[in-house]
Amino acid sequence: MNFKFKLSQRLARMKTAGLIAGTLLVLGCGIGSAGPEIVRIDGIDVTPPRFTLLTAQAAELQITVTTSRGDDAGAEQLVWTTTGGVISSNAIIGNVRKITYQAPVTPGTYLLIVTTATGAPADTASFTVTNTIVPVSGVAVSPSNVTFVVGDTSRLRATLTDSTGAVLVGRPITWTSSDNGIVTVLATGQIRAMAAGGATITASNESHNATATITVNPNP
Repeated sequence: MNFKFKLSQRLARMKTAGLIAGTLLVLGCGIGSAGPEIVRIDGIDVTPPRFTLLTAQAAELQITVTTSRGDDAGAEQLVWTTTGGVISSNAIIGNVRKITYQAPVTPGTYLLIVTTATGAPADTASFTVTNTIVPVSGVAVSPSNVTFVVGDTSRLRATLTDSTGAVLVGRPITWTSSDNGIVTVLATGQIRAMAAGGATITASNESHNATATITVNPNP
């Protein structure tokens, strides 16, 4: 093997090593240099989805989103339109957007459409607006079970619905406790644990009612 052949082999090895090192350098520069993560909204949920309202009556709704990260951030990216009525207030509390819809003065069926700037995804709430009082057909209390300790407070909510399952608002609710010595309840649904034990809280509207089971544990 002559000197020229050995020299050409050495130069070839040096060139190959340089190419590998350069490739690793480029790859290394790319690690950790990705741009900001783009969070995509994958789902929108408007609740409650259906209401029956009197003309000019207001109703509260909440809007949550699901993102590509699997969390519920992104409420600030939402946009909405209505086919009638107006949004009189809105605010983001936590990652939930809470809005107030005010029905128009003309009876009919109207939609609230909530979406993103791109138009997808989307969800809706529908409003049947009438000038006739619709009878209550059902009551639900949430949460239906509460466990806390003496001295704690919590809040129960009652939802009234008509025969179609649409939510009714602005109707009187009567709250009662089966044992005020254990749990007291205010007209707002606010409850307070007074002593260890169990009690039932009832929400009533005319002949319709629903209950929540309350368990009070002693202070640790």
